[in-house]
Amino acid sequence: MEKYFRIAAGIIGSILLIVSFVGMNNQLAESDSIETMLPPCSVDEGMPWPGDEEVTCYWGMSVEIVEIPAEAIAADVIVDISWTQDGVWIGIAEANQVEKCELKTDYYECAKDSITLITGGSSSDGDIQWTPEPGEYRFVAGGDDSQSLQQFSVDWGYEATLKSGITTPFLLIGIGLLSYSIFRGSLF
Repeated sequence: MEKYFRIAAGIIGSILLIVSFVGMNNQLAESDSIETMLPPCSVDEGMPWPGDEEVTCYWGMSVEIVEIPAEAIAADVIVDISWTQDGVWIGIAEANQVEKCELKTDYYECAKDSITLITGGSSSDGDIQWTPEPGEYRFVAGGDDSQSLQQFSVDWGYEATLKSGITTPFLLIGIGLLSYSIFRGSLF
């Protein structure tokens, strides 16, 4: 019976070693470039004097939801977002912030400063780095009040690896089980 325990320990130990080595050394990565645009500003003609117009600009929120699953808690995930257009910015908000916005054709129009951003925004300088937690998120675009229906390119990418707090115990348990399997059989 002990022989079967050693064999099972050896198989499980080997699997844990493989998982820990793969988790430490492999990373998932993806990147892409997308075109986005700022929502148009509205202009309220001045009354009663010409030239007394009031310009109101908005933030644009994506219709698509980025869902970070609960399993992502076991990984170190880093999302890099960058753009080169002056006077514009990208931010990230929780998906439920959409309640404060109005649906347009293919985006949500939000009053400036009406939603809370998790990262990014007007203080970002052409790039943001985000370490997401599990949840649902949307991307937000905004810019200077002088920007009106301006299209720009956004590059994004992410990298994910298993956290060392997960891989290290797997490694230690795997070594222990494999050692038991090999040395326990040779001692008796």
